[in-house]
Amino acid sequence: MARENGQQAFVEMLRRCDSTIFRVCLMFTDRNPENVRDMYQDIVCELWESWPRFRGMSSPNTWVYRIALNTAVSQLRHRTLSPMFSLLDDAMYSTLAEKAHDGMVERLYELIDQLSDGEKALLTLYLDRKTAKEIGFTLGISEAAVNHRIGRIKQKLITLNKKEYE
Repeated sequence: MARENGQQAFVEMLRRCDSTIFRVCLMFTDRNPENVRDMYQDIVCELWESWPRFRGMSSPNTWVYRIALNTAVSQLRHRTLSPMFSLLDDAMYSTLAEKAHDGMVERLYELIDQLSDGEKALLTLYLDRKTAKEIGFTLGISEAAVNHRIGRIKQKLITLNKKEYE
């Protein structure tokens, strides 16, 4: 019965954190639906294996971010993905938080594809509107470092965007 209650709690946590996992998958894949599904499944498997050790010292969403980001970065190190810059299909767009500016969202992901894994991890949390304190806690860096890195990432994205239009 205890295992069943743990399983129910896990499923509920997974339901609440589903969009977090999906955003990490979009950030660390070429957005090919098959690759997104594969990474999503890998992350859920890692979460399930780690679930018995979750002590509630952080919010479930912060814990999910840590596991998801670590899994995604580890997967990238061990797998050769198909070329980046593939287009997002309609099903992927509908899952994104806002569909208002599809072209802009696609362009943003094209620019993000050019960032390092560490920059992607920080940006994922930033775009999810986490505070510098929350981001720092999740990534194990200071708030000052978070703010500094966010500024550098923004400038890098601006520079990348300008270079492609020159």
